[in-house]
Amino acid sequence: MKSSRVSVRRPRPGPKAAVLLAGLALGAAACGAPPAADAGKPAPVPVRQASETTQRTSEPGLAITRAMRTYYLPRPTGTGQEDSPTEYQFFLQATGKTPGGDPVAVRGVKVAFDLSAFNGRAKVGGVNKGYGCVRSGDQLTCSIGDVELGAGFTPFTLDVLPDAPKGPAGPMAITVSSANAPTVRRTAQIVVGAPVLTARQNKPLTDVKPGSEVPLTPAFGNRGDTDVADDVLVKVVATEATLRPQYRNCRYDKAVAPTRAECTFPGPLKAGTAYETAGQLTGVADATAMHGKLGYSVYRAHDRYDEGFADAHPLPPSAVRGTGAPLGLKPVDGSGDGFATSAHWKAEMAGGELAFDTDQIHDVQAVGFAIKGRVGEVVEVGVPWPRNFGDGDVRVTLPEGVSAVRVNPEDHPSEMTFCRPADGGASCPWGAYGTTLVVRIDKRVDGARGTVSAPSDPVVDPNQENNSAPVTVEYTD
Repeated sequence: MKSSRVSVRRPRPGPKAAVLLAGLALGAAACGAPPAADAGKPAPVPVRQASETTQRTSEPGLAITRAMRTYYLPRPTGTGQEDSPTEYQFFLQATGKTPGGDPVAVRGVKVAFDLSAFNGRAKVGGVNKGYGCVRSGDQLTCSIGDVELGAGFTPFTLDVLPDAPKGPAGPMAITVSSANAPTVRRTAQIVVGAPVLTARQNKPLTDVKPGSEVPLTPAFGNRGDTDVADDVLVKVVATEATLRPQYRNCRYDKAVAPTRAECTFPGPLKAGTAYETAGQLTGVADATAMHGKLGYSVYRAHDRYDEGFADAHPLPPSAVRGTGAPLGLKPVDGSGDGFATSAHWKAEMAGGELAFDTDQIHDVQAVGFAIKGRVGEVVEVGVPWPRNFGDGDVRVTLPEGVSAVRVNPEDHPSEMTFCRPADGGASCPWGAYGTTLVVRIDKRVDGARGTVSAPSDPVVDPNQENNSAPVTVEYTD
């Protein structure tokens, strides 16, 4: 079990200090508490307008941001990974803040787990000593120490007994105590047997018109031996597309052109069943879309696996709801290969996507750029690579008053790629780490413009107008 001692502190100084959470056994994901507020000096507030709350540091506190409320233990089947329950990962976040937004440290944090529900059902294979975890009988206590931002760890590992009786095993009580914050409690229900969530995998779409509809019909099932008593949450994320806020039981990140949605469907999701949505979630391809997708994830609604992770951004209950009728479900056959499980978290989540390519994937599009500097200065400029451009060099015609400078590659790191002066401009090859144009600003010519161009076959790419884009100069003196 990979582990490390935790005492998570915020770097000083720095307005954008990152949250550090270490010690997840198996390193399942990069997780953390939400970004802390700006640690810089707060703007002055007139004393007569400052409230008592503004002036006062909030009390130290801890919140449990990740700890499964229902913990399923798959019965051994002899198939390796299917026999192992998901790691019981546990995350805490400090909630107290100073007036400047700095976290208030919680001292002497301890987390106690009552493991009696595992008796006769699972063997505790190991405890996370790196987090100060010690077992005594049915009690496991982890001495975390001081927590200033947050802490995340896997307290124990389990091996389910071959003859464990299927069904509810009882509660696992969790108590979080400290020297200076209120005690926090959580209970997890232990169940022997497990659902196995699946999601349908969709065939990619091709030749989609930019601005046209991309219809997604999410489908999910339960291939395990145990019902999901919870509601089911389907989260949809659009890339190079937006969504239409259609359904009343879906929440969206924006009222207009949202890119994320979360739809809740009433449970239970019984073992051996599968469903698809009775209507489509409608995506609209962006005007500039090339390779987009509508990705979706399926969770147990009140035990979503991404809860508490820094990159999850779950939508709040107050998020915008669709104005139409609720989106319903209809049963489908989920036994085929088209329904897939997740790699590791089979009882907690599954995912699918509808990828699409638009008819613009052969349309070469040059990307303009600006040369910034003072007159007489030699400057380096990154040349943006044209979209959908393959082999060949990009041609740069420089604005009046600017000339290309030849570079000896041996004077620079080997991974750098440079443009070559050519015919009053430059020829720029593709570089794995970017392509750099070196120029001298010889004189000021207000309004001077050049071009960056990429050739393509007009038969394959009939839209030749966007093969060129402007190159401008921004004088800094």
